[in-house]
Amino acid sequence: MKSVTPELPTVLLVNPHSRRGHQVFHEYREELGQRLNLVDAALTQSPDDMAERIRHGLDRHVVRFIVGGGDGTLSQAADILADTEGILGVLPLGTGNTFSHGLGLPQSPRELAKLLTEGPISRYDVGVAVKGNQRKVFLNSLTMGFSEQLVELLSRESKDRLGYLAWIVEFRRALHRTPTMDVRLSWPHGGDAFLTRQLVVVNGRTIAAGIAATPASSGQDGLLEVFRLGGPSFLSMLRLGTKLLTGRLLTDREAHYTAVTEISIETHPALPVNIDGEIWLESPISCRVNPGALWVIAPSSQGQSPHRWPLVTRTLGGPRPLMPRIRHYSARKGTTGSS
Repeated sequence: MKSVTPELPTVLLVNPHSRRGHQVFHEYREELGQRLNLVDAALTQSPDDMAERIRHGLDRHVVRFIVGGGDGTLSQAADILADTEGILGVLPLGTGNTFSHGLGLPQSPRELAKLLTEGPISRYDVGVAVKGNQRKVFLNSLTMGFSEQLVELLSRESKDRLGYLAWIVEFRRALHRTPTMDVRLSWPHGGDAFLTRQLVVVNGRTIAAGIAATPASSGQDGLLEVFRLGGPSFLSMLRLGTKLLTGRLLTDREAHYTAVTEISIETHPALPVNIDGEIWLESPISCRVNPGALWVIAPSSQGQSPHRWPLVTRTLGGPRPLMPRIRHYSARKGTTGSS
């Protein structure tokens, strides 16, 4: 099957606590109910409720699961659907909607409903974080340091009221609250060590909203991209952040950039891990990629180039070709050091 079809048994699940979940649930239930074989639809009460409904649907041979919410909700759904024949359809109802930007989903609700009804499907990688006997899936990114402080400072009310501006408003306070980390990384046949206030591990095409680590970032390459967002100083973070936004981070040695299939992470001090916008456990942890584990409904073109802010991305005339994937990014790959 290369595309979904209207007759496939389908379940619609929407997180009512996402930014627009309650607002659009009835609208999408009516629209999709007219277009496809909708066997169930629900506003889920909790992550466990969503997981149970997906498992129940798989047991009843439901094929298509249309999930509405933010990136955390989509990662929870992916955790259940990975390595099954279930197909994920995305309703971007969060604040950043990072995964949907990476897929290049249409902005029009009617066009999105059409895509979910009869659009092409592709396999996407799933990132997996592991600590002891606990594990958590991520579709976009895993971060440590500054981003964890930012998530704690952001309130639901501020995100609902200000949208993207809420992240900018709390930026300064989060930076002052973030300690410098001594990071130790190891992967098969290599490793690295450095100081930073922000470590990033990327699975998908985008890191935040419509921003990618590089123009070649992909959720279909079987790799995790790992880098630091500058050294301990604010100026270093600002310089690397600018290069990230302009798609030039790959060329900067200060990023300590590498692309691997698995990696172990130790930090001093031990810090919480931010997975797709939600706080998880503390370091040390390990990460790996599960290549092509998840079926997803997405435009075959993968949409516009993601390494720009969303408002810019939406005005582009069409998709840009991706750069060829280069596997050996880091000049320090296979070595250890600090700076």
